[in-house]
Amino acid sequence: MTSARVLPLLLLLLAVLGAACGDAPDVLPDPRGGRSGLQMSGLFSDRQIAVSDGLPVLNTTDCDVNEGPDRDVCIVTRDINGELLRVIFENPVALQEGAVLPVGSDCATDEACDEVLDAAVIDFEFGDRRRVRAESGTLRIEVVEPGQRYRGEFDVRLPDGSLSATFDLVPRPDELS
Repeated sequence: MTSARVLPLLLLLLAVLGAACGDAPDVLPDPRGGRSGLQMSGLFSDRQIAVSDGLPVLNTTDCDVNEGPDRDVCIVTRDINGELLRVIFENPVALQEGAVLPVGSDCATDEACDEVLDAAVIDFEFGDRRRVRAESGTLRIEVVEPGQRYRGEFDVRLPDGSLSATFDLVPRPDELS
């Protein structure tokens, strides 16, 4: 190949590589392509928590069966050390697309928590420790397709810690009927 043909090919290759290194648009990939997930970090009962799970379990039925029948939205995952972690949105009716909700409620029963519309009621269970309810913070919901997709972020304070997370949750492929 002559140098007259190599130079244009080399310039084209450099242009393609340069374009690939430019700023990417601020768009999340389609989670149904297997690219959903949960990223969370913070402090839970004096223990550092870090979660990076590409496909956590999304449960949109009753996540706390011992508390009486109700509807919840739950994330079931493991931290980077392999310990089980559950995030339970006790009042999924409040999870509306575009909502920015304060976090925290003093509701005492499943029925009372289900009725809270002006705040997010979020509980956390880590390993075999007792369930803890977030006391304050903010939940931002970007996308809601009930039972199919929930995308957003939260920053919450717990009685003994705080957690921050971003999530784009969809059912696992084996959970789809």
